[in-house]
Amino acid sequence: MTAITLLIRELCDLSDAFWHNHFNFVRSLQYYHTKRRLRSFWFYCREHWLYQCKSPPGNSEIESMQHATGTQIDFAAVEASASYQPFENFDHQQMEWCNDIEIVNGMDFNASFYEYSDALPKFYTDDVGELYEGVSFTFSGKISIHCERFSINFIYDNATRDVALHINPRLPQNYIVRNTKVRDVWGREEVSSALPFLLRRGDRFAIQVLITDACYMISINGNHFAEYAHRLPLSGVKILDVKGDVEDVKMERTVVQAYPQRLKESAVRIIEAHLSTEADEVDANVEEVINIPHEWCLISAPSAKLANNSFKCHSTDQGLTLPYYGTFLPKSLREGRCLRIDGRVRLLPHSFYINLQQGQNIWPHPIIAFHLNPRFSQTSTGAIGKAIVCRNAWYNGSWAEEERSELDTNFSPGRTFSLVIACSANSFEVYVNRQFLTEFKYRIQPDIVDTVYIQGDVKLWNVTLEVNPFIRGKNVRIYHNPLPLEEY
Repeated sequence: MTAITLLIRELCDLSDAFWHNHFNFVRSLQYYHTKRRLRSFWFYCREHWLYQCKSPPGNSEIESMQHATGTQIDFAAVEASASYQPFENFDHQQMEWCNDIEIVNGMDFNASFYEYSDALPKFYTDDVGELYEGVSFTFSGKISIHCERFSINFIYDNATRDVALHINPRLPQNYIVRNTKVRDVWGREEVSSALPFLLRRGDRFAIQVLITDACYMISINGNHFAEYAHRLPLSGVKILDVKGDVEDVKMERTVVQAYPQRLKESAVRIIEAHLSTEADEVDANVEEVINIPHEWCLISAPSAKLANNSFKCHSTDQGLTLPYYGTFLPKSLREGRCLRIDGRVRLLPHSFYINLQQGQNIWPHPIIAFHLNPRFSQTSTGAIGKAIVCRNAWYNGSWAEEERSELDTNFSPGRTFSLVIACSANSFEVYVNRQFLTEFKYRIQPDIVDTVYIQGDVKLWNVTLEVNPFIRGKNVRIYHNPLPLEEY
């Protein structure tokens, strides 16, 4: 009876594969084999977690999984958590994504991206020590001038040498794979990250891996790169090694209070404050001057403002690198002041975000007084500049209720912008090219903000803290919400 049930299941899987792939024989077999591989992978992961659940009460990992799922520990709850992707959700779009990257059968001896001609690791230790939240490993070394790929592995000391975390930079492809291997079967690769690929042949590197209860946090050269949820119990990791085309590899184990560890290339910038004219009034028709790098001016035809010299070009400014961290003194952001961000939207934008927060760390999670996140239309029929604009705040250990609106934003692909976040008596007000866009009522007072974090599909050349002066002869400021007021 069991054999008949398994046969029926295999036939259903085959028919599903052919149906999803429009009866293309080669793609259908790829789909079928990948689905079988991933089903085996999650089954083996399930066995690890169920075995871990038999540990004595008080085990920190079990408690963390209970906290994450909100239920008594069983693998059904684990699979329902963010750490796992059940097979019922495996669909054709996911298969397309796998094909765009690669399909790797971990049982296949020719899984070349996961094998190395030199089997000897460049670094190895079985003195890992106890793993718990706050433990950090920093791997440093030099990338060979002929480097194709290398990997950092968190390994079980068992017969199959299961890999709880595999970090695999692939230089020709310009992405970094994260994955897990159990019983010689590789799981689904994770490759996405908002951080650009910054590893170069011949350069030195520093990769930090922070242990938390929910995931591994990975930083590249001092910038947070990605999170990777635990697919295997953390307590089984006993070995660390580094393989591939790298040299002079060292590892440092520390217990940290904050993440990531800042390096020279990821140092926080000091935001310029232009506050000397705080009490002044200005004319209503005053023009802003934005210093645009010369090469950015060539993206599109000169506008009327360019012709009127309201914008001035400079050829030496290469802009600010992302992710951007800038700081100013606490209590600097208050009513009558504003944060001004000048930049350009990338040609194929997906989204970007700006956090006004307290502190420079990714972990522990900072208090965020204002999170602004425009998400652009990805459809061919979407209006240029149309975006879903999300606003939120993080405090008391979680996100507040999100506000979102579909708005015309004045953000156009490839075009420059001047975005201002002004502090009024009761809210953050957002303006793009002097036009009011949206507001966000204070959940936390702005004077706690000391850090600005910017990431996503924009290029930046200037971030400044400025006054929001009054218009001469009127009791309103240059940046003011026009909706509740009469026209002037």
